[in-house]
Amino acid sequence: MKNLIVRIINNDDGEYSGDLRHYFRVMMGAPNVNNPYHNFRHMMHVLCSAYEGGVYEHIPQTEMRILLVAALFHDYGHSGQMGNDALEIERAVAGFQEHVVEKDRDIAGRIEELIRATQWPHMDNTNLPYSAKILRDADFSQSLDSVWWQQIVFGLAAEFGIPVKEHLARQIIFLSELKFQSDWGKKILAPKASDRVEELRDFLEIIG
Repeated sequence: MKNLIVRIINNDDGEYSGDLRHYFRVMMGAPNVNNPYHNFRHMMHVLCSAYEGGVYEHIPQTEMRILLVAALFHDYGHSGQMGNDALEIERAVAGFQEHVVEKDRDIAGRIEELIRATQWPHMDNTNLPYSAKILRDADFSQSLDSVWWQQIVFGLAAEFGIPVKEHLARQIIFLSELKFQSDWGKKILAPKASDRVEELRDFLEIIG
C-alpha cells in the first residue's frame, strides 16, 4: 500500500476534489522545515491526523479540502520560538496567501479561518466550523504519536527554551487538562492522552 502522505497528497481515495501536489512542493521548501518542533514532520503529522479525523467524521469533500490545506499551512514559516503565536499565525496565513492556487481562491477565506483557529491559547469562538475543531485536535495529536520523544520532549522543549525534565512535567499537566473538541478527538485521541500521561510519569520517575 502507498505511503499515507502520498495517498493524501494525490487524493488516491477520492476524499476531496483535486490534489495537493502543489502545496506539498511548497511545504518541501517552507522556511521552518528544520525547526526543532514546528518542522516538516509536524506539518505532515497534522496533515495525516486531520485527514484521519475528517474521514472519521465523514465531512464533505469541499470541507475536507479546506481542512487539509489549512493543516498543511497552519505553521508555515514558524520562527521555531514559542511566545507569540498570533504573529506565527499571521506568517502562516501570509504563506498561504502567497501560494494559494486558483482553484482555492473561492474558499481561501475559509482556509484562513481554520489556520487562525489553531492560534494558542485557543480563542473562544462559538461559531467555529466543525472542521476547525478537527484541526485543533489534530494539531495536538503529535503528543500521542509514536515519535513523541524527539518531536515533543526534545523538539518542543528546545523551542520553549526550557530543560527537557521541566518540559516532561509540563506535558503531564497539559495533557491532563487537554479537552478535545471533535467527536473524533474525544473518542479516539482522548484515551491515548490518558495513557501518555502515565508514560510521562513513569519516565519522570526514572529520570529522578
